[in-house]
Amino acid sequence: MPQRRVLVVDDEPRILDIVKYFLEQGGYEVESATTGEKALAAARKKGFDVAVLDIVLDHDSGYDIAGKLKKLKNAETLPVLFMSSKVEMADLFIENFDGRAEFLLKPFKKEALLETIRKLLEGGGRQAHKAGPRAKRK
Repeated sequence: MPQRRVLVVDDEPRILDIVKYFLEQGGYEVESATTGEKALAAARKKGFDVAVLDIVLDHDSGYDIAGKLKKLKNAETLPVLFMSSKVEMADLFIENFDGRAEFLLKPFKKEALLETIRKLLEGGGRQAHKAGPRAKRK
C-alpha cells in the first residue's frame, strides 16, 4: 500500500516542524507549507490524502485555504484537520467549512494527532456543513 500523503500548513516554523515530525513518525509522507499560496502550489503538483491546516495564519485563514484546496481537481472530498490554540475556533469551523473535518486544540500530543488523521483517512470525522447567512438580530 502506498504511503499516505499529508499537507501541513502553519506559519510558525516550530509548530510546522513538530507536526511534520509526528506525522513522519506515524508513517506518513508529509509536505509542509507556511502560506496558502505555497500549499496550493504543492497541491496542484501532487495529490494529498488529508490536509492539516492552522486556522490563524498571517495572510490567509485555514478556512480560506481549505476552500481553495477543495476547488482543485481531485481534492473536492479532501478531509481537513483544523488546528488552533484558540478554543473558541473549535465550533466556528463547522460554520465555515463544507466537508469532512476535525479540530485539534494546540498544543496536542502526537497520539491525538495520529489518531485524528487515521480517523479522517478511514472516512470518519465530523461532517461539517457551511451555514447560510445568519438572521439579523433585533
